[in-house]
Amino acid sequence: MSSAPRVTIVTSRLDIGGAERHLARVLPALKRRGIDVTLYAMERDGPLEVELMLGGVRVEGPRRGSVLHWPRATLKLAGFLRRERPTVVHFFLPRPYIYGSIAAELVGHRRRLMSRRSLTVYREKYPLLGSVERLLHGRTHGLIGNSRPVLEQLAAEISDRSKLALIHNGIEIPPLATLADRQRVRQSLNIESDALVVVVVANLVDYKGHRDLVDALGLAKDQLPRPWHMLAIGRDEGIGAELRQQAESLNVAANIKWIGEQRAVEQLLVAGDICVLPSHQEGFSNALLEAMAANLAIIATAVGGNLDAIVDNDSGILVRPRDPRALATALMRLAADPALRSRLAAAARCRVEQRFTLENCVDRYEKLYRAMNERDPRPVADVLAIDESAVCPQPPLTPEYAP
Repeated sequence: MSSAPRVTIVTSRLDIGGAERHLARVLPALKRRGIDVTLYAMERDGPLEVELMLGGVRVEGPRRGSVLHWPRATLKLAGFLRRERPTVVHFFLPRPYIYGSIAAELVGHRRRLMSRRSLTVYREKYPLLGSVERLLHGRTHGLIGNSRPVLEQLAAEISDRSKLALIHNGIEIPPLATLADRQRVRQSLNIESDALVVVVVANLVDYKGHRDLVDALGLAKDQLPRPWHMLAIGRDEGIGAELRQQAESLNVAANIKWIGEQRAVEQLLVAGDICVLPSHQEGFSNALLEAMAANLAIIATAVGGNLDAIVDNDSGILVRPRDPRALATALMRLAADPALRSRLAAAARCRVEQRFTLENCVDRYEKLYRAMNERDPRPVADVLAIDESAVCPQPPLTPEYAP
């Protein structure tokens, strides 16, 4: 085969979410490295499409139909694969994995990869989904996790561990913000220059833990320095009104700014002092990496990929999930200790620079796709083997914050 693999990425609509933003970063970088990559969206017209196309990435797929959209999109994908004959098809997210695998089976395309981006909480509403995915795993060449906890769940679903590999998310490291940058953004948000600012970047959906954070603010409010604010950045997925009512009942509504969905989140992060990610489950959060790179002190729940990103009491503070009191304790601890905030923030940025850069991430995708272009592709576990001696182990959590 030629040295330039032809890769088709199959995913859902390109909305502003973790997986979609990950692809918007990675695919143009792969294109610049000579990988012939096409993104096939099972539903077109997502807001991130333009960003990909400006990066030189071809975007294909059907626009939303009125009825039976996904079956129709599956048949269209089968036709696309028959015409284009890509070297490898790589599925992102559960629904594209299932429907996309059907399309690949229809045309006999077997050189397939799947990336899982979250823990399997999504199966709770669909009991048969696990069985379907296990069936597909047997006919898929490689299963890629974006964190060790995700990879551990995949390992429990298959007998052949040579199919498993890890590719962490990666981001571009921004320059450190200046004091002038910080004050400019604060002024635009009508925030005092001396305020303590807590930031949460997550769509307003149950598992992201906003209710726990609002409860924590209610517990901590009298111990936080005045003035203080929380910036809630993310799309309302249906619980926004309930969260506002909760904030009113706890007398913290005046301190919370509901910013909504933002494409340039990194520009708002410079206004913050502390970033909190109170999720009940995570695959591996791009938003967390962005906050670490923005030099914020981090509080995150000890779940999923947060355990890969944060070293407890070194590059952030890890707390039990679903525990507002633990969140409040951590908030009060950081609010009272600016020196600790500075130390944790500097260590967090250093950790991203060392382990979670976009370049490192793209290196692994390129290595994977070039290996899949071989006449007889090797197992992905061999292609993307990790030198464990070069990986700093995660020390045990302190008893106070152990899950």
